[in-house]
Amino acid sequence: MASDDFPIAQSITEEVVRYLRRQLLVRKRFRPGEFIRENEVAAELNVSRSPVREALKTLESYGIVKTLPRRGALVLQYSDADVWEIYNVRVLLDMQVYEQIVKNHLMTDEHCEYLNRCIDRYGEIRSVFEKSLEEGQLEFFDLECRFHFYIHKISGLKWTAELLKKTYSRLFQYMIHNVGPEDLDSILTFHRNIVENLKSGNLAALQEDRIESYMVGKAYRPDE
Repeated sequence: MASDDFPIAQSITEEVVRYLRRQLLVRKRFRPGEFIRENEVAAELNVSRSPVREALKTLESYGIVKTLPRRGALVLQYSDADVWEIYNVRVLLDMQVYEQIVKNHLMTDEHCEYLNRCIDRYGEIRSVFEKSLEEGQLEFFDLECRFHFYIHKISGLKWTAELLKKTYSRLFQYMIHNVGPEDLDSILTFHRNIVENLKSGNLAALQEDRIESYMVGKAYRPDE
């Protein structure tokens, strides 16, 4: 559980999912309201349509696209109100995870060590942002998943963790574009506080410190 490696795709379908997710995140292609065509993606990646079809089913299960017969997979749009509602759902589910960890004393030194290594990586991506905003945002996405999904796994609440993965997927489609190098200091503090408060069992502090800086006063506009 303490491996430093990012998950490695085990199938062509997983490779296609990863490719489409990155394309959706950087929004160079497949913007909200546009269609993803099975045949076009298959030809581009030199694979059959079957893994592309399965990959789109995975994205649909996470609320990112909606498959329409004979038209393709529509990239879904969410309003500002939708995004905030989803974020609030994330907060409620995260608190269930935190409570499970604290009340059952599940946070070990090994867990803290792993999460602190993740936090160190947040600090290191400043150089990535300096070279490319887009690559910095993608690196941030990978680190967010790595950090938060690890905490969800510690809790042992597998269904809550599954719901959180879907919630995070919807949020990242929109909010990742709000993240810039100016947010890194507050992001480091936010994540460091989570680890410290989980270790000390301070649920009140975890409840109070819930909103990440890149969410405050910002919202993604699909047409921008």
